[in-house]
Amino acid sequence: GLALFRHPIFGLYTYIAVFYLDAPNRWWGGGLPDLRWSQLAAIVTALAMLRIKAEPGRPPWYKTFPAVFLILYSIWLWIQSPWALDPALHRECAFIFTKYIIVYFMVYRLIDTPELTRDFLLAHVVGCLYLGLIALGTDAPGGRLDGVGGPGIDDSNTLGMHAAAIAVVSAMLIFALRDWRRYAAVLSAPLILNMVVKTGSRGAFLALFMGGLTIFALRPRENTRLFYGLAIVGVLAFGVVASDTFWERMQTIESAVKQDENIDNSAEGRIVQMKAGVQMFASHPLGVGHRGFAVLSPAYLDVIYLDQTGARSSHNTFISTLVEQGFPGAIMFSLLWLWVLKSCLLARRWAKLKRPLLDVSLMAAVCGGLLVVFIGGQFADFLKSEVQIWLLALL
Repeated sequence: GLALFRHPIFGLYTYIAVFYLDAPNRWWGGGLPDLRWSQLAAIVTALAMLRIKAEPGRPPWYKTFPAVFLILYSIWLWIQSPWALDPALHRECAFIFTKYIIVYFMVYRLIDTPELTRDFLLAHVVGCLYLGLIALGTDAPGGRLDGVGGPGIDDSNTLGMHAAAIAVVSAMLIFALRDWRRYAAVLSAPLILNMVVKTGSRGAFLALFMGGLTIFALRPRENTRLFYGLAIVGVLAFGVVASDTFWERMQTIESAVKQDENIDNSAEGRIVQMKAGVQMFASHPLGVGHRGFAVLSPAYLDVIYLDQTGARSSHNTFISTLVEQGFPGAIMFSLLWLWVLKSCLLARRWAKLKRPLLDVSLMAAVCGGLLVVFIGGQFADFLKSEVQIWLLALL
């Protein structure tokens, strides 16, 4: 009602709330009717946006680089449908990317000022605070937290990456804000970091570390003492919540790099899967469709690297794209991240020019969050991760 009669942004916030609350899968939402909540919120928001006029002088959403990528990538997914090895999952992926075009459109059109960007990012911080509260009371067998996140982030690797990206965002919000929003971000940060720890994801840990270096490089130059103080507090807080099980699992990263005899099968398997992916691409340069890597894996991987189903998915976003969408998808994927790199370099220039504190801080937050997605994607397949769509639209 607020979206239709006041402003469409209320519909967008409803969409975000649905994502994090995930009512149908919570104990308090079991009796709710199946209304396809996300789709309903998106439709209402899109209808409400029909009365919003485009801002003069602002590039149309479809001329921005991420929008061009989403449109072309979605078209290519639909073109691949006739020869996809897993037609059902490939069709689902094509529908998801088509939906992401609408999500990108909504965020780009409705979040068009630094203040709105600040509040939109804070909504995600609060959403992760809610997930962090759930994680706090949830056991994580073997140090892996599964089944806590909402749609698309319910496995430990994806939840860890998502939480790490929002943790980086919350750090810059703490630095940039001065009112009650700062306290909201401060209260959220420890629970979000604890969620990263409980997922036990090595990729998320490395991504969080690199995201921290990114916001350090892109930070505003004023009030540097506060930034250093927050950084020290953040490191100490992470050390407090990190368990012995977590650090034991992180130590296998070093083994993977050294290739010593203590390397665990999960880390070694990722290296083997990358080599197999290159071989798959050589045989199928136009790609084999979404989840085609898993279909082909028994023919390219030793049985010790397969899971209980007798197959294995790629644990690298670029390799998945290379195998499943072929060279057209790999080229589009590479160009997108080169655009992100270019934008991050622009953000660094902004910081040196001493532009407004909020502007520079938000640029650092968004670039840091996207770098978390990219680094995390070297250890798992995050091609369909929705957090990157929100961040790309903001960037």
